[in-house]
Amino acid sequence: MKFLTALILFFITNSYCEMKFNPSFNLSISGGKYYLDDRSSSLDLNLDAILSPVLSFDENRSLYPTYIGYYRGVQDIEELVGGDVLVRQRMGHSFSLKYVYLKDFNYIKPRFSYSINYINETKDENWGEGLFDYRTLSFGIEFEQERPNASYKEYFDFFSVDYPNYSTLLSKADTVIDTTTYSELSQNAGKDVLNSRNYRAGISYTIFPKNLTLTSSLNFTYKDYFDQALVNESGGFDSDKRRDLLTEAGLNLEKSDKKLYMGVSFYFNWLKSNQNSYDASRTKYIEDYYSYLSFDITPKITINLKNKGSFSYFFSYNRLNYLGRLSQDINGDYLSSKIYQNFYINSLAVKYEVSKNLYANASYSYQVVDSNMRYEAGYRYNYKSSNFMFGISWEF
Repeated sequence: MKFLTALILFFITNSYCEMKFNPSFNLSISGGKYYLDDRSSSLDLNLDAILSPVLSFDENRSLYPTYIGYYRGVQDIEELVGGDVLVRQRMGHSFSLKYVYLKDFNYIKPRFSYSINYINETKDENWGEGLFDYRTLSFGIEFEQERPNASYKEYFDFFSVDYPNYSTLLSKADTVIDTTTYSELSQNAGKDVLNSRNYRAGISYTIFPKNLTLTSSLNFTYKDYFDQALVNESGGFDSDKRRDLLTEAGLNLEKSDKKLYMGVSFYFNWLKSNQNSYDASRTKYIEDYYSYLSFDITPKITINLKNKGSFSYFFSYNRLNYLGRLSQDINGDYLSSKIYQNFYINSLAVKYEVSKNLYANASYSYQVVDSNMRYEAGYRYNYKSSNFMFGISWEF
């Protein structure tokens, strides 16, 4: 927080004109339930808050400090359902700062953010003690060029992801198993195996043909798991570390006016990882365990109603193909085919203004996931999930 304060003071003291302050605040509260196949969670709440007081120094310089906070008592249908976890709470706080400098329709936007995310797998778990709690620290910069018929963006970000409560069980096993066995198993195993350093670079290009907006994008993220050793054919660990490269390409087409918004997006993702896996219960070594290709298409429509209300619908189809991960039959025996999953999502949302800046909201989402993976002792590959939410939001 001292860094953020110093950075804000720097920009303020280096501005030459009177500063303008434009606050923006959104708060939403909703309640609902989550369903997984024929089971449901208890009724719970979701909370969201966004505070963004824009500071304009002059027509060319602005500062955007932003706080985003959330609480999730109701699971989203797109969350993973490994382990059949139906009751899970999430809470997070994110602080970001972006400075925008404009000259001759060219923008320079350095940015910084820090977030803390708490994930409780049971409701009696104390906040801050979740195994998968994580923190993210990010620095980056974006360049944008506006032209009469197009705009261009180039950006680079570094971000680190840290799991403060997670470490391998093996790293704590020296007092449980004998010294010789521990030494053999733990060699190169690592401790903070989920922590990573990430480097992302990308570009996007937007054009406006015939009252449409067409945006294409391409970005690459290099993921360095600096303490996660590679699994070898004997089930041990090599000295080399896990490295992933994520390639993402997208195309988004939009058309909107005062009454109607229509859009469709296409995204392609390719994750290439050098990490492998070893199933000790079946003495099976699986190479290239995490690499995958995925594709999704999402058409969406929003009808603007009177009194600033709206009705929205979207459908999403996603296909995920693992490149090395083998499918298994219901007994767990490995097959020759690779795992795939199909995700189908339908979502409806209604928003209506009940008084100035106060809105009533309702939404319903339904997802079906199917796969050629039949062994689900530890993770669900085939399921149906849904949730509904009712609530209010205040936008200032």
